[in-house]
Amino acid sequence: MFRATREPPYVPDELDLMILEHMATDAGVQFKQLAETLKADQRTIAKRVSKMKESGVLRNKIEINWSRIGLGIAAYVGAETGLGEKDLAKLHEFIRKEPRVIEAYSTIGSQEYFIKVLESDLQSLREDVLMPLEPITSKLTSSIISSQVKQQDDVSLLHFLRQRWFSHKKKNNT
Repeated sequence: MFRATREPPYVPDELDLMILEHMATDAGVQFKQLAETLKADQRTIAKRVSKMKESGVLRNKIEINWSRIGLGIAAYVGAETGLGEKDLAKLHEFIRKEPRVIEAYSTIGSQEYFIKVLESDLQSLREDVLMPLEPITSKLTSSIISSQVKQQDDVSLLHFLRQRWFSHKKKNNT
């Protein structure tokens, strides 16, 4: 999840990234197994994981497949404001209180707001989510997700970062 923050970033080293890669593949991996795989001390692994949790880098969270429990319609909604502070406040209130809005961002670009909505059917999406948004926005667009092209892949991104940040050290050591 993207979060704009002014906190200084946590600067992971290569071991941190390898720990995250393995945990992203198997969240239930035991520290003992990680230590054996990464050829590190088990206490070191535990300390690193604890430090990453304390700094907010690593969170324990379940992933729910919403379509398997009936919320098979996912839509990305773009919204523009421009109707005044009162309507902006109503938009923010709607976004915060509407449980089917699972993500929402203010953006820089063609849409001021980008909202992800889950619902069980198109009619409910239209009547219960989009229609209440229309009067408090100056422009509303929606795109219904028909198929997923790529799933979030933390492991590949972590591997890429590890290669980018630490491959030069290996080249310089040879």
